[in-house]
Amino acid sequence: MKQIITILIVFLSNMIIGQENKALLGKWKVIEIFNNDYFYKVENDSIVLSEKMQKRYRNKISQQDYKASIRGDNREVIFEFRNENEFYYFFSEKAIYPTFKGTYEMIKNLLFLDLTNLANIKIKKEASFYFKDGNLHFTMHLESNNPYNYTLKKL
Repeated sequence: MKQIITILIVFLSNMIIGQENKALLGKWKVIEIFNNDYFYKVENDSIVLSEKMQKRYRNKISQQDYKASIRGDNREVIFEFRNENEFYYFFSEKAIYPTFKGTYEMIKNLLFLDLTNLANIKIKKEASFYFKDGNLHFTMHLESNNPYNYTLKKL
């Protein structure tokens, strides 16, 4: 009886992981980004700076420059998850080469990414994710351990 229960648990958990994996597959476009410095809603091109960043960029011109860099870095970003646990990060949909490429391992709602950038430097990242209203919500720590919270829409 224990063997049957163990086999059922393994089978059901593999089915759940497989379903999540299939839901993750495809190209995803960034529609929102939130971190400790700003909130950027790509669809209506709205950027709200944190109080800290408003103090750092006090005048309107420096704020406009900072917002332009946020747009340039994030407006057209594409995350792509392929079969065989391949991961690609493109700066734009028109990009020929990915900015990052590698593999991912999924354990529950965590992704362990083993990536290489354009300079061929290896990077390991951990990200959490969940699905809500057909969108992928993806959190990853980037520079300075600052968590970036992405809302992604499937293309």
